[in-house]
Amino acid sequence: MLLRCLLACLISAPVFAAPSPAPAVPVEREFRDWVVTCDNLRHCVAEGADADTPSLVLRFVRAAGPEDDLSLEIFGADPGPLLPRLQLDGKPLPLAAERWDHDDTDPQAPWLTTDADVVTGVIDTLRNGQRLSVGDTGASLDGLVAALLFVDDVQQRLGHESAWIRRGDAPADTVPAAPKPPKRQARPYAGAALDKKSEQSLIDAAAVLALAPESDCDVEAEDEPERHAFRLNDTDALVLLECGRGAYQSGYRAFRGPIAQPDKLRRIGLPGIPGDAAEDWLMNADYDPKTARLSEFSKGRGLGDCGSEHEWLFDGRDFVLVAAARQTRCQGVMLDFPSLWRNE
Repeated sequence: MLLRCLLACLISAPVFAAPSPAPAVPVEREFRDWVVTCDNLRHCVAEGADADTPSLVLRFVRAAGPEDDLSLEIFGADPGPLLPRLQLDGKPLPLAAERWDHDDTDPQAPWLTTDADVVTGVIDTLRNGQRLSVGDTGASLDGLVAALLFVDDVQQRLGHESAWIRRGDAPADTVPAAPKPPKRQARPYAGAALDKKSEQSLIDAAAVLALAPESDCDVEAEDEPERHAFRLNDTDALVLLECGRGAYQSGYRAFRGPIAQPDKLRRIGLPGIPGDAAEDWLMNADYDPKTARLSEFSKGRGLGDCGSEHEWLFDGRDFVLVAAARQTRCQGVMLDFPSLWRNE
């Protein structure tokens, strides 16, 4: 009888499905006219704009965790006040300007709100719309719901009160915390910098490698390429050589080797985002020996409204990736690139 009762209780007991694992990060995902970028700390940016000639951009930003650090920015290249003229599918979209921040001295400055209730209200208003516009310019809403739902999924908010799309009864303070960044410490060299003779010997050795017949370096000596050498520690040096020059940016190769033996210098690649290849072609590269940080910034076009950027620190032994960001779409508006990787 006892066994029968136990079996009956097990059969009748409710079965709770385990929550599905959150998507792996970092991640970039397109949803029609929207792009979502989430970094290794599950900090996400969702952007929407017209695919061809965007001049109105919506950017939803949200950090992972229950603290609910979020924002919504609306950028527009159209002259004149933006927020009061917004229309949703041809009809006025009333938004309370007093709950938004805006530089009144610059009509083209973005409108920003960090009010969670305002952001939720905007989402609920826009989610069934097709297009947000100001005059003849606008932004497609095709993909908005899927993009924001993906952010909810990445941050494990599905079924929580704070979810943007699929809300539920789970308390907002039970949303999983954001991952902790794997902090690394830069170790600038405390001794003397390279003397001129050692610096030139290293640069000359790197140039021999860079200008070898099988190399892809196409900036010749007569073009006066940028060439710099830096001491990394007691024994090693970093050399940066300009190896490609375009209309608005230059590409560099990086070399590392023993200061006392320049002939042993070798070209190196810098660690990329996990899953990506090493970064061995550095655009507009720069190394600051005072902070032991190496950076590069690649413009997708001259305006600089798209592209990628990376930053590494030297920890005394190796270069470690500490920041990476990428803007995949050239949207005609100058924005900070969405983060893909942070170690700090």
